[in-house]
Amino acid sequence: MKTKLFIAAAICLSLNFGTTNALQAVAQPKPVKQTDINKALFKHQQISRMPRIVAYLESRTHRTPYVFSGDKPLGWDCSGLVRYAYKQLGIILPHSANAQGHIGHRVSNPKLGDIVVFAYQGRKDFYHAAIYIGNNLIINANKEYGTTVIEPLSNFSKAQIRFIRILDK
Repeated sequence: MKTKLFIAAAICLSLNFGTTNALQAVAQPKPVKQTDINKALFKHQQISRMPRIVAYLESRTHRTPYVFSGDKPLGWDCSGLVRYAYKQLGIILPHSANAQGHIGHRVSNPKLGDIVVFAYQGRKDFYHAAIYIGNNLIINANKEYGTTVIEPLSNFSKAQIRFIRILDK
């Protein structure tokens, strides 16, 4: 009989302590860590730098040639241009239009600096990548033109178009 009372008392004590600790955890706000503040600040800086990066890319139109596997202003291919833009923000992207189309998260309303990828109808692999610059325009390294160009999305009317957001805005 004493053993049963001891076990019952132990259970009650553990429940009481557990409840008290749980209530204390809910009542006390979680302190904000400096690393969280730094992350938020870094993210804000990345977003605020995108207009300057896009302006720089625009300055490279008809000046930076299309170079297969290139990812620098001396020469780049489509995914190399996208990779270069995000590298300026400290974000390293894969050097493949298809890989870039499967990162970040898909959005329906693109914003400045979002990645735009293109696939053939009925396919899930992407053959081309670009940067959205607003007003249904993209900047891309176009193999057909042999240089960096600004084009309307309507030039790709036969393609499936996906907008990818890397930076939450």
